[in-house]
Amino acid sequence: MEGEQRPHLQIEALGGNAEGLPEQLRVVPWPDPLVEEFGFGPRHMYTECVWLPVLGPTASWLYRRLGSWAAHNPDGLDVDLNQLSQSLGLGEGLGRNSKIAHAIGRLVRFEVARAGAGELQVRTALPPLPLRVVKALDPVTQTLHDRYIERPERDRSGLVT
Repeated sequence: MEGEQRPHLQIEALGGNAEGLPEQLRVVPWPDPLVEEFGFGPRHMYTECVWLPVLGPTASWLYRRLGSWAAHNPDGLDVDLNQLSQSLGLGEGLGRNSKIAHAIGRLVRFEVARAGAGELQVRTALPPLPLRVVKALDPVTQTLHDRYIERPERDRSGLVT
């Protein structure tokens, strides 16, 4: 929609400052029963194949890691952002312009995560993409989207389908 403002990362909302992200970040699940029932988990092929062109590869890998951790730690967990950044091949550094800050920013921008109160809430499942976004994807990815949406609910929970 024209004029619509998407959320963006406020580093201060995560406990960071003008210099950048904090060294430790609290990651908690973002509860959304409807999306969790009908959506696709962080390791699902729909997330990898259909959401990846939207989020980009770095943010997709970050979501795969954080979404999985959030799903398996309902009370949340503390994450060492330097270690996480290095384990994803993003190097060291937590400054405002670091690769990890940009990737977290993309998760926030596309409402895969939300920042506030010194923590990052991360969805444990992603909804199907809106039709307006699907129409902007390449034809092969559009077909993949359609096939996953047509499948019965029981097939949507698989890690690899």
